[in-house]
Amino acid sequence: MNARAAILTRLWREQRAVLVVFVLALALTGAFGGRIVVRALYWATPGHQQQDPEPWMTPAYIARSWDLPNAAVDAILGFDPAQYDGRRHPSLARIARARGEPVEALIADLRAALPGLRALPEGANPAPAPEAKP
Repeated sequence: MNARAAILTRLWREQRAVLVVFVLALALTGAFGGRIVVRALYWATPGHQQQDPEPWMTPAYIARSWDLPNAAVDAILGFDPAQYDGRRHPSLARIARARGEPVEALIADLRAALPGLRALPEGANPAPAPEAKP
Protein backbone atom coordinates (compact mmCIF):
# COMPACT_ATOMS: atom_id res chain seq x y z
CA MET A 1 0.00 0.00 0.00
CA ASN A 2 1.47 3.38 -0.94
CA ALA A 3 1.69 6.30 1.46
CA ARG A 4 -1.32 8.20 0.08
CA ALA A 5 -3.62 5.22 0.35
CA ALA A 6 -2.43 4.60 3.90
CA ILE A 7 -3.17 8.22 4.87
CA LEU A 8 -6.65 8.10 3.31
CA THR A 9 -7.41 4.77 5.00
CA ARG A 10 -6.32 6.15 8.36
CA LEU A 11 -8.35 9.35 7.86
CA TRP A 12 -11.42 7.32 6.87
CA ARG A 13 -11.13 5.20 10.00
CA GLU A 14 -10.28 7.96 12.48
CA GLN A 15 -11.76 11.18 11.05
CA ARG A 16 -14.61 10.04 8.81
CA ALA A 17 -16.90 13.02 9.50
CA VAL A 18 -14.11 15.55 8.90
CA LEU A 19 -13.11 13.84 5.67
CA VAL A 20 -16.71 13.77 4.39
CA VAL A 21 -17.18 17.48 5.22
CA PHE A 22 -13.87 18.31 3.53
CA VAL A 23 -14.81 16.42 0.35
CA LEU A 24 -18.23 18.11 0.30
CA ALA A 25 -16.57 21.51 0.73
CA LEU A 26 -14.22 20.76 -2.17
CA ALA A 27 -17.14 19.66 -4.37
CA LEU A 28 -19.17 22.79 -3.59
CA THR A 29 -16.18 25.03 -4.17
CA GLY A 30 -15.60 23.40 -7.55
CA ALA A 31 -19.27 23.66 -8.54
CA PHE A 32 -19.68 27.31 -7.59
CA GLY A 33 -16.24 28.22 -8.91
CA GLY A 34 -17.08 26.60 -12.24
CA ARG A 35 -20.39 28.44 -12.36
CA ILE A 36 -18.64 31.77 -11.80
CA VAL A 37 -16.12 31.06 -14.57
CA VAL A 38 -18.83 30.01 -17.05
CA ARG A 39 -20.92 33.12 -16.35
CA ALA A 40 -17.91 35.43 -16.53
CA LEU A 41 -16.89 33.99 -19.88
CA TYR A 42 -20.47 34.21 -21.20
CA TRP A 43 -20.89 37.90 -20.34
CA ALA A 44 -17.33 38.81 -21.40
CA THR A 45 -18.04 37.65 -24.95
CA PRO A 46 -18.65 40.73 -27.15
CA GLY A 47 -21.69 39.06 -28.73
CA HIS A 48 -23.51 39.19 -25.37
CA GLN A 49 -22.81 42.85 -24.65
CA GLN A 50 -25.33 45.50 -25.69
CA GLN A 51 -27.52 42.96 -27.45
CA ASP A 52 -30.49 44.24 -29.39
CA PRO A 53 -33.66 43.40 -27.40
CA GLU A 54 -35.58 40.34 -28.59
CA PRO A 55 -38.95 38.92 -27.44
CA TRP A 56 -37.38 35.99 -25.53
CA MET A 57 -35.20 38.22 -23.34
CA THR A 58 -36.09 39.19 -19.79
CA PRO A 59 -35.59 42.70 -18.37
CA ALA A 60 -32.80 41.36 -16.14
CA TYR A 61 -31.01 39.81 -19.14
CA ILE A 62 -31.18 43.12 -21.02
CA ALA A 63 -29.94 45.02 -17.97
CA ARG A 64 -26.96 42.69 -17.61
CA SER A 65 -26.19 42.84 -21.34
CA TRP A 66 -26.18 46.65 -21.27
CA ASP A 67 -24.43 46.83 -17.87
CA LEU A 68 -27.34 48.67 -16.27
CA PRO A 69 -29.16 48.26 -12.98
CA ASN A 70 -32.31 46.14 -13.29
CA ALA A 71 -34.39 49.08 -12.07
CA ALA A 72 -33.35 51.14 -15.12
CA VAL A 73 -34.75 48.62 -17.59
CA ASP A 74 -37.79 48.03 -15.38
CA ALA A 75 -38.48 51.79 -15.43
CA ILE A 76 -38.36 51.95 -19.23
CA LEU A 77 -40.81 49.06 -19.49
CA GLY A 78 -43.04 50.21 -16.66
CA PHE A 79 -42.44 46.74 -15.28
CA ASP A 80 -43.14 45.84 -11.66
CA PRO A 81 -41.42 42.55 -10.75
CA ALA A 82 -43.83 42.16 -7.80
CA GLN A 83 -46.68 41.55 -10.28
CA TYR A 84 -45.21 38.23 -11.33
CA ASP A 85 -45.11 34.98 -9.39
CA GLY A 86 -41.33 35.11 -8.87
CA ARG A 87 -40.82 31.52 -9.99
CA ARG A 88 -39.97 32.52 -13.53
CA HIS A 89 -38.64 35.75 -14.96
CA PRO A 90 -41.10 37.06 -17.57
CA SER A 91 -39.88 37.62 -21.10
CA LEU A 92 -40.57 40.79 -23.07
CA ALA A 93 -43.21 38.83 -25.01
CA ARG A 94 -44.97 37.83 -21.78
CA ILE A 95 -44.82 41.40 -20.41
CA ALA A 96 -46.26 42.80 -23.67
CA ARG A 97 -49.02 40.17 -23.66
CA ALA A 98 -49.93 41.08 -20.08
CA ARG A 99 -50.06 44.78 -21.03
CA GLY A 100 -52.13 44.06 -24.13
CA GLU A 101 -49.72 45.62 -26.57
CA PRO A 102 -47.53 44.23 -29.35
CA VAL A 103 -44.08 43.10 -28.31
CA GLU A 104 -42.61 45.12 -31.19
CA ALA A 105 -43.81 48.35 -29.54
CA LEU A 106 -42.18 47.35 -26.26
CA ILE A 107 -38.93 46.50 -28.05
CA ALA A 108 -39.04 49.80 -29.96
CA ASP A 109 -39.31 51.69 -26.65
CA LEU A 110 -36.31 49.78 -25.33
CA ARG A 111 -34.25 50.35 -28.49
CA ALA A 112 -34.91 54.09 -28.26
CA ALA A 113 -34.09 54.38 -24.55
CA LEU A 114 -31.16 52.00 -23.98
CA PRO A 115 -28.39 54.03 -25.72
CA GLY A 116 -29.33 57.10 -23.66
CA LEU A 117 -29.12 55.16 -20.42
CA ARG A 118 -25.52 54.17 -21.17
CA ALA A 119 -24.58 57.85 -21.07
CA LEU A 120 -26.10 58.53 -17.63
CA PRO A 121 -23.66 59.04 -14.77
CA GLU A 122 -23.56 56.56 -11.90
CA GLY A 123 -26.58 56.92 -9.59
CA ALA A 124 -28.62 59.11 -11.96
CA ASN A 125 -32.37 58.55 -12.28
CA PRO A 126 -32.65 55.98 -15.07
CA ALA A 127 -35.97 57.09 -16.53
CA PRO A 128 -38.98 59.18 -15.65
CA ALA A 129 -41.98 57.37 -14.21
CA PRO A 130 -43.85 55.72 -17.08
CA GLU A 131 -47.13 57.30 -18.11
CA ALA A 132 -50.27 55.28 -17.57
CA LYS A 133 -51.78 54.16 -20.87
CA PRO A 134 -55.56 54.54 -21.23
